[in-house]
Amino acid sequence: MTRPTRGRPALVLVALIAAATLLNACGGAAGGREGGGGSTTPVEGGVLKYRTTGANLSSTDPGVHTGYGPAIPVRGIVDSLVFQNESGEFEPWLATEWKVDETASRYEFVLRDDVTFSNGEELDSSAVKQSVDALVEQGAKYATVNQWIGRLREISTPAPTTVVFEFAEPNSSFLQAVSTTSLGIVAPETSAMSYEERQEGTTIIGSGPFVVTESRGEEGYVLERREDYAWPPASAQNQGPAHLEGIEVFTTPDNSIAAAQLRAGEIDMMHNTEPVDKTEFSNNPDLTIRRDPLPGSALGFTVNTEVPGLDEPEVRRALALAIDRDAVLERASAIDIPPTSLFAANNPYWTDQSGLISTDVDEAARLLDEAGWERGEDGVRAKGGARLSFDLIYSPSTISHEPNIAVVQSQWKDIGVELTFGSLTAAELNQRLVSGDYSFSWGSSTRPDVDILRSTYAGLDPELDKVFTQLQAEPDIEAKRPLADEAVRRILEQGYFVPLYDFIQPLAYRNTTHVPTLEASTIPILSDAWLDRS
Repeated sequence: MTRPTRGRPALVLVALIAAATLLNACGGAAGGREGGGGSTTPVEGGVLKYRTTGANLSSTDPGVHTGYGPAIPVRGIVDSLVFQNESGEFEPWLATEWKVDETASRYEFVLRDDVTFSNGEELDSSAVKQSVDALVEQGAKYATVNQWIGRLREISTPAPTTVVFEFAEPNSSFLQAVSTTSLGIVAPETSAMSYEERQEGTTIIGSGPFVVTESRGEEGYVLERREDYAWPPASAQNQGPAHLEGIEVFTTPDNSIAAAQLRAGEIDMMHNTEPVDKTEFSNNPDLTIRRDPLPGSALGFTVNTEVPGLDEPEVRRALALAIDRDAVLERASAIDIPPTSLFAANNPYWTDQSGLISTDVDEAARLLDEAGWERGEDGVRAKGGARLSFDLIYSPSTISHEPNIAVVQSQWKDIGVELTFGSLTAAELNQRLVSGDYSFSWGSSTRPDVDILRSTYAGLDPELDKVFTQLQAEPDIEAKRPLADEAVRRILEQGYFVPLYDFIQPLAYRNTTHVPTLEASTIPILSDAWLDRS
């Protein structure tokens, strides 16, 4: 296809680790994506103060930022080959057009000839090749993006404005992958650096509307406007240099302190809020909190089917049926919503599968009884020396969800199932996930693509693997939809994932801040953003 100028294997472990380390909006009585008050005409100047959370916050390397919050300012540093708009459609960006062969094994991109990186190097096919090759050569250090890249056989550069990617097997999700911030194109000078050099804070050079000018270590960094920027995606309202003079990125570790700073006007925008603050923000006339779910999948428990008990479909189905999600949402914020699929409601492949997500405590107990799991003296069911006692592991960023997890813990206790939960350091979490020493992992996906299924569930079920093979070989989005539905049904029916709720993205900003353009991932295009005050 051609687009005109406008127009439990290692794979599973990578996805689990990425998920574990991992959002139309209105705020208060005011409304609108662009902010609730002030001018509707862009104002030039001003410095946006943004607070982020996540891992590797001192780094501006796009390849390490596959989560939502840190990717927002990094998006201002790098551009991508294509742009995926809010509707899930792909538009030209650094590439003016592209062709995908009928097996989704060969992608050819024609590049713009007027783009430069902030160090003066020109964007050409060689620069694109070096940018992607650098990620592939580092292997596990860029585990998630290399999983997205897939089995790349060769990158060729038949002309300065033509770059060709050829794969050893079909990879129909590659176009979406190269639209992400994580696969944003960096300058040859950056591509030549070691992984360690790329993490130093000011070493990432891109073609984006902002340039990194100062590193503050673990406390953040500073971006300044690039005055000659002139190649945003077609959807951007601003087709020239950014309205903002710059961006200051802060990493205030305490969510409540950051929320107080936002209320006081000490910062303009923040990622990640406590449920109580998310609820308050939704009623605050001075603030906007976006109401987009994470665009990949619902939040919930990914099941380790190697654990005794969880290897039985009846047990997995019983656990899903025992959850009263309305009660869980009562403990969550006022704006999170019930899940209606494994996909979040704004994933381009979403269809309503809510009939497979229901509550029936009596049926849950019956399934466990018939499967031979009997209550012991402590109330926990057991069979053949094994107990239905499970653990849930996650990163510290999930701590704000613990009151909601506690509701599930109580509901499962009522049917004779024990659940313990707690956060781990990144190193501990990786070790536990790799070794298989866990029952459930917590998380979702921010990637608005069908491939989030394969990356998590490949190798788990032969029937699913057949569908994944068909999906990877099908480049046509409409033809992929029924296959995606089939995969989602299988995952939910077999209880491989237990969805709890669609998590509304924790991105909040003052109504003096305007963000008119978003990607499909709901990351704002900051060259379009402006502040009422300069």
